[in-house]
Amino acid sequence: MRADMMDRGGRGDDRSLSDAVRSVQRSTGGHILGAERVQFDGRDIRRVKYMDDRGRVRYMDDPAPARSQPRTPRQDMSSLRGDNP
Repeated sequence: MRADMMDRGGRGDDRSLSDAVRSVQRSTGGHILGAERVQFDGRDIRRVKYMDDRGRVRYMDDPAPARSQPRTPRQDMSSLRGDNP
């Protein structure tokens, strides 16, 4: 795996990236070519590049773990409707 792809950020982020690599390796059985964290739609994702059993290069995106941010309780419940349009 390329060192420049892995050398971004703190120790905890690298561990999450390596967890994503192991997960892709287990689920696909493919040869891992690289991994990186990228911004997508305003959030961090972990993108793993691997070669499948037919020799094709593929990508699998693994969402980064959500940061624990408490949600603000909704004060006005009148805007909620029973139907979901």
